[in-house]
Amino acid sequence: MIKKAYADTPSGQMHYYHGGPQEKPPIVFLHQNVSGAKGYERTLEKLIDRCHCIAVDLPGFGGSFDPPEFHSISTLTQYTMDFLDTLGIEKFHAFGNHTGAGMAAEMASLYPERVLSCMMVGALLLTEEQAAPYRDEFSGSVGPSHEAEYLKITWDYIYNLGGNRDLDNMNDEFSGALRAWKVRGMIYRCVWDYRFDLFIQDIKCPTLLMCAPDDVLYLGHQNTAAAMPKAKAIDVKGTNFEPFLDPEGVSQGVIDFLTENNLS
Repeated sequence: MIKKAYADTPSGQMHYYHGGPQEKPPIVFLHQNVSGAKGYERTLEKLIDRCHCIAVDLPGFGGSFDPPEFHSISTLTQYTMDFLDTLGIEKFHAFGNHTGAGMAAEMASLYPERVLSCMMVGALLLTEEQAAPYRDEFSGSVGPSHEAEYLKITWDYIYNLGGNRDLDNMNDEFSGALRAWKVRGMIYRCVWDYRFDLFIQDIKCPTLLMCAPDDVLYLGHQNTAAAMPKAKAIDVKGTNFEPFLDPEGVSQGVIDFLTENNLS
């Protein structure tokens, strides 16, 4: 059974989902921008019989506190480390999707004594030239207005990213994006300058790379696989919402990876 809880961190309350054998080091799931921890529920359901899982709403998302304005994704990483310290978690597996993948890599790079493995869906490694179209397409955020145009703009944004494949997921992602309209703009203003290229150079732990071929960051996934030849790289399904739309593939990828590295 997946449970919900809050942790009182030094900066504010953070909401999370959790389940599985508590005696094991947890897999800490970090969501992508615009989404929230709820997008991991289906994958968690497949894993909690054998894995201790924690999926946290990053500040500004879901039930977590609203952060002051920030200019680096590393700020979110520090909030998350404070969250883990609050829970008394010393060692863990870092799992991240898109923006969360960058955070997982940063954690593995900065805290090698704590991060047992690094798992990334839609890794962020792009050249400056490759990143330019992403800067143009994924930038800023639209907020509330009396005319409510932002509702249609936000709906279309998620719908065209793959939300059209499952209306339950579409509704969850839409409501989550509306709640997070302030912080997702902050993230888009700095995520493409996040030094993911430096983080992956320092990762020493076992690493798993997953991505759907129709994910917008599949190019980043391929670049990362080429830059990290010792990492295990696999394709999964689910366009930009792999943990929700392909929980079987994602969870099996995790289980196989942990088993192969004697980490299960």
